[in-house]
This record gives sequence, C-alpha cells and structure tokens, in this order.
Amino acid sequence: MRQCIVRGGMLALAAVFAFAGLHAAAEDEEPLNVLLITGGGWHDYEAQKDILSEGISERANVEFTIDFEGGLDASAKISRHEDPDWAEPWDLVLYNICYSGVTDAEYVERIVNSHVEHGVPAVALHATMHSYSFQEENPIWWDFLGARSDRHQSHMPFVVEVLEPDHPVMQGFPDGWETPEGELYEIEEMMPTATPCAHSYGEDSGEHHVNVWTNEYEGVRVFATTIGHHNVTMEAPEYLDLVTRGLLWAADRLDEE
Repeated sequence: MRQCIVRGGMLALAAVFAFAGLHAAAEDEEPLNVLLITGGGWHDYEAQKDILSEGISERANVEFTIDFEGGLDASAKISRHEDPDWAEPWDLVLYNICYSGVTDAEYVERIVNSHVEHGVPAVALHATMHSYSFQEENPIWWDFLGARSDRHQSHMPFVVEVLEPDHPVMQGFPDGWETPEGELYEIEEMMPTATPCAHSYGEDSGEHHVNVWTNEYEGVRVFATTIGHHNVTMEAPEYLDLVTRGLLWAADRLDEE
C-alpha cells in the first residue's frame, strides 16, 4: 500500500485573518487525522496529493495520511476497502479520485457503510463524483455524495456564483470567482439531503450546474465540490480556502457562529 504522512502545524497568522470563523489551532488541540485517498485515471493525482495535503495543512491543524495505492489506474480497488471497518481510525476521509472503472457494488457499499458505522465524515472533490457511479442499480455512492453526475462540459474556465453566502463553508468566498481553468460537471440530480452552495453557468449546456454543496447522509456530513481537475485551479488560494472550510465543516471543527 502506497501511503505517506503529511503533518500540519499551527495556522499561519495570515490564514487566521483569511478565514473568518475558523478555529485557531491551539497548542493543546489534537490535529484532525485525515486520510487522503487519491488515484485513478485522467488526472494528475501525483501532483495533486501534494497540492491538497500541503495547502490544507498550511490553513488548518490537519495530519494527512495519503493512500495512493491505486496509482493512475481507473479500475483500481484499493486493499483497505476490503476491510468493513476501514474508516474507523480516521477523523475524516478526503477523496480526490477517478475510479470510474470500478463497478463492484459490494465494494462500494462497504466503503459507504464504514463511514456510517463509524460516523466518519468525508470531503469529495471533482472526479470523485464520477467514481463508482455509472450503475443505475447501485446509487449508494450518489446518495452518499448528495448528487448524481455522469458527464462534464468542455475544458474552459467558469464563474462560480455563490448561492448560500451565509452557509459556514461559503463565508468569505468571493462571489463571481473565475476558475483559472475548468471542467464543469453537469449535475443530473441533487439529493434531497444536499444543500447547494454555489453553481456555474455551462456554455455547452446553456444551464447552471451546482458545483459546491454539503450533504448529510445517515448522520454523516459530506462536503463536495466538482471544481478541480487542473492543478492550477487546485493551487488557487480561493480553492484551497474553500476545500479547507468544507473539510472543517464536515469534521465539525468550523466555527459556525
């Protein structure tokens, strides 16, 4: 199993001012023990595992363990998910994956059921929405994430319009932020348990598509965004700020006052 550990430290002073409402990392506060599962096809996961783990650790008191066992194989079934209690050790799991070739329903059910059994929240980025999900008979992954998506639009930047400016995750996010590059996902269905937080207009479809939301599945918090794909977008401070706030919200570490 290919994994490494990235240790987070104290919040930098600049980050404290950048994030209205974030918990400052006290010296006696335990870091969040986060598992970053990454890998699959069509994306630069080798670089993105470092972009995400280092960028988030600069903003919050997080210790990452990185599972890149699947490499760049879209059909990889990583070994930790064979254990029904695989999620138990973690405070949160962050998914940045594109395992679109995995169609084993029992495997996917075991992933989700472990989150529920052990109350472990999740963050789901970009192609995670297209993983495990091309099966109408197995909607559990869509239900867990809070949305269903089967396709994306052409590669081009898009403007992110905030729908819920008072939501704790979105506070301070710049309404009208344009992504440096982009691959807008089309959302066919939002689950009733999900709260859309932002959307963008798709030039190809002529419609708006939700691309930031929160979900609560069987008592488990999930933050999700389809924004991502390109490294330059994930490196943007606005993106890392958003994902960090989403992570802290999901872990119930975000000051929501």
